[in-house]
Amino acid sequence: MKTHSLVTAALAALALASCTREKADIDGKPVEVNVTILGTAPTRATSVTYANESKVANLQVYVFNDGKLEDYQDAGAAMTAQLTATSGERTVWALVNAPSLKDVTTEADLKARVSRLADNKTNALVMSGSTTQELKDGGTVPVTVKRLVSRVSIKKISTEFQYALAGESLTVDGIYLINVAGDGNYAADGTPETWVNQLGHKDTGLDALLYDKLSATVNNKKTYEKEHVFYPYPNPTQEDSYEADWKPRHTMLVVEVTFEGKKGYYPVVLPVLERNKTYVIDEMVIRHRPGDVPYQPLETGDATVQITVNDWELGLNMGKITL
Repeated sequence: MKTHSLVTAALAALALASCTREKADIDGKPVEVNVTILGTAPTRATSVTYANESKVANLQVYVFNDGKLEDYQDAGAAMTAQLTATSGERTVWALVNAPSLKDVTTEADLKARVSRLADNKTNALVMSGSTTQELKDGGTVPVTVKRLVSRVSIKKISTEFQYALAGESLTVDGIYLINVAGDGNYAADGTPETWVNQLGHKDTGLDALLYDKLSATVNNKKTYEKEHVFYPYPNPTQEDSYEADWKPRHTMLVVEVTFEGKKGYYPVVLPVLERNKTYVIDEMVIRHRPGDVPYQPLETGDATVQITVNDWELGLNMGKITL
């Protein structure tokens, strides 16, 4: 799976245009920067629309000279932008599917701006990237943009009840993520300041990214097979906690079920989540009763989950998890 799009800047001689924004000192030869989004999305037979994960709804491009803004263009959905810059070593930043940030004046300001998980849509995931290169006539400047979100998926849920539970079945009522970072900066090097779905499913405004409601009965020795994909923001928290009193902790994937007439939970603790990485559970195999709360992992081998983490194009495969 392709992990990024490319922004290519083709440079050609052009007289410097005026701009109302404060510019950096101009000491190089004026050049025109034409920016175009390139890249293709993968195609696979699946319930997930993979093309949406690489879709570009809007493009913003910035050229910085020694950290100061030299030009900016909001290209909207046109996929191309024309900027005026000068020759020499310049830093080019591209934001994709982000809210308008036309008031940025320095590179440091742009890197520190906060991106909120709510800014993302399943068909318009926020991306950012930059490169520092020598701008000159006739050259090209590729800028790799990466998604700010991580990608978490689960493909199958199976039951292998034994002994006293051999005749049981369960109904999967929902699959979702909890303890999710609600923001990050465009440089993707900050610490989250807000959190969503703390200790349980609460923020319904983010259900498109973090929650799938369903009603799937899984009889013993049977499998529910459909890929469910979620898009959280990176969670760099190293320490973990399973207490009811909130503090930052690892993100969890939770399978919520009805078992023996009661609500129950099969939580899976995810590793430290990084931007533009995938975390895949190939199969969750359930052998025991669920837990009573969604924020405490099961302690008795009730489920075995193997998580594989990779770059987005490769996928991080967690493999088979037995619970």
